[in-house]
This record gives sequence, C-alpha cells and structure tokens, in this order.
Amino acid sequence: MAYNAQILLFVSTPFYIYFIAEELKVSGIIAVVCAGLMQNSESIRSRFITPRQFHNGLVLLRLLRELLNNTIFVILGLLVVRIIRDDLIIGNTNSQWIVIGILLYITNLLVRYLYGLLSKMGNKGSIIFALGGVHGAVTLSLVYMIINNVSSAQFDMIVLAEMLVIILSMVVPSIVFRFILDHDMSRKEAGKQVQRLRQEMVKEGLKAVEKIYLPENIRESVVYDLRDQKSANSFADFWHQWAKASRYPEFNEQEKELEQRALLWAFRAERQYLDMVSQKENRRDYLFELYNEILLAESILLDTENEY
Repeated sequence: MAYNAQILLFVSTPFYIYFIAEELKVSGIIAVVCAGLMQNSESIRSRFITPRQFHNGLVLLRLLRELLNNTIFVILGLLVVRIIRDDLIIGNTNSQWIVIGILLYITNLLVRYLYGLLSKMGNKGSIIFALGGVHGAVTLSLVYMIINNVSSAQFDMIVLAEMLVIILSMVVPSIVFRFILDHDMSRKEAGKQVQRLRQEMVKEGLKAVEKIYLPENIRESVVYDLRDQKSANSFADFWHQWAKASRYPEFNEQEKELEQRALLWAFRAERQYLDMVSQKENRRDYLFELYNEILLAESILLDTENEY
C-alpha cells in the first residue's frame, strides 16, 4: 500500500511543482525540468532501497513518457492542420517563420555544442550531443505559456517555427549520424541474434531440468513454462494446459515448492549460459535484454504477495 502511495506521489509531484511555480510568478515548465533533473540524480543513488518500487516506477514512467510524447505530436499536428486549413501558409507570402525556425534550430545546436565542450565531451561527443534528441516538447509547452501575450497571427507564426525546429531535429540527425557514427547492428540483425540466444538459453534450461528428479506432472508444467520463453508452445499445447488446470486441482504446497525450485534451477542455467556468451560476444545490449527477462521471470516466481 505504501508503495502505491509513493508512486502516486511521484507521478503527481510535477503537477504540484508546476502550479506552485506559477503562483510564485516563475516558469512552471523550467521548474518541472529542474525538479526532474534533481529527482533523477536522487534516484540513481537510492534505487536499491526499495527495488520493487523503483522498478514499478520505471515501468509507469516509461508508459507515461510514451503517452505524453505521442500527445505532443498529436497536439502539434492538430495545430498545423488548423493553420493550413485557415490558409495561413498558402495565402501568406511572409515566410518569416521559416527563417525563425532555422535560426532557432541553429542557435539550439550551438548552445548544446558549447555545453558539450564545457562538459569535456570532446568535439565529436559535443556534436552528437548537439544533434541528438527530438527537440520540441518543452518548446511547445513554452509556446503555450505566451499564448495570452501575443496576437493570433503571432502565435500561429511561433507554432510554425516550432514545428520546423522539431522537423529539423528529426531529419538532420538522421542524415548526419550516418556519416559520423559507427554503423551499428540493425534491428533486424539484432532480432535474429536475440532469437538465436533465446533458443540456446532455453535449451540449457531444459537440459538442467532433465538432470533432476521431478514427478511427471510437475515436469510437464515446468517444461511448458520454459518452452513458453521462446514461444515454442502451440495453441494445442496451451489448450491442453488450460483444460488440465481447469479440470484438476492446483498443486499442493509441496508440489508448488518443487515446481518453483525446478524453474529457479532452470533460470540459473539460462543466466549462466548468457554469462558465458557475454564473455565472447561484445553485444551487451541484447544480452542484457534477455538477462533482464530471466530476472523478471524469477521475480514473478518469487512474488509471495501474488501467486501465479
């Protein structure tokens, strides 16, 4: 219960900070950004105090970030459509918004580049830092802060300039990074590697289970769960397991413990396999992805509050 209350407090804190900052006649947007930076520094050094709460917060934060980022582009798209509908681009020969947008983007690049140099990122690192990221969420928020202080025509021009900044921040890095960054493995190739490693690690888990004694009904359940890691179970297998679970009583406490120990033993073998592979392949990204899946599976298995 305390975890849920703390997570709700964590989610609502930016809103409180924003409204308090606005009452104090300072920028609520900047106040929330500064609070986010402070919270990030604090969470790095306190993530292991309550790991479950920290993990749940990360999952929730990832979901909210995805929703809010998409909302930003939806709002911007609606504004641009309204401006085009009102014939402000075609009917207005004044293209100041293009010049303003380009100047804003160049200024943003210079400021970020200089900050990178001051932070000792090096020349290449500063260029990557300057170009990286889609800039626009905070800018769009700042645009709405001045909506009551400018005319309708000025607001439309500011929106168009801000739209151009976002588009440039998406297009320019996509072109430049091809020439200054080392070519990385494509998503398709990485997906093939993940699938290959997943098959091998599950094979190791199954081998580990074969070496220990288990009653046949428990062995069948454990093998099904392990094969599920690589989506090797057919619909017929799932239907058989579902019908069996519905028709027969659940495992007793001793059988549940035996099943849990068998799965933990298999997960341990899978992690050992990934540890071995990590010493040979310098591809930590997808290896950590698989390792994280196993740890999450163990976390579900050891969750005493919610038995699955």
